[in-house]
Amino acid sequence: MRLFYFLLKVGSQTFPDVEGQELADEVAARDHAVAVAQELMYNRENQTRLWRIQVCDDYLHPCFEVLFAAVDPSLPKLPANLQGSIERVVRTAGALNDAMVQMRATLRDCRETLARADQFLSSISRLPRA
Repeated sequence: MRLFYFLLKVGSQTFPDVEGQELADEVAARDHAVAVAQELMYNRENQTRLWRIQVCDDYLHPCFEVLFAAVDPSLPKLPANLQGSIERVVRTAGALNDAMVQMRATLRDCRETLARADQFLSSISRLPRA
């Protein structure tokens, strides 16, 4: 048995799985993620279609993602080209949200580094000159 974590991604928000789930393998983890996604989207497919579940291993390294749109039981009623378009939009929106989260983290790190540099420079300017 292996430990998997299931992170729910809603826009730029991530809701972590703090307990994880012991499952036989990645196939079982995918089946579990699909079941959770379908349960969460039940009777509200339109509102949840952009959501994703990221499945991670026991070290929290991402294994794969399950797009709610890909397992939406209402989509097969649509024409195939529209189904494909919806999945592409969801994938692109997810990648954009992930990039924005990463960009915000990078900007936060930059601000912290600049603040430390300012403190260092101000402490140097207070030193007596030789």
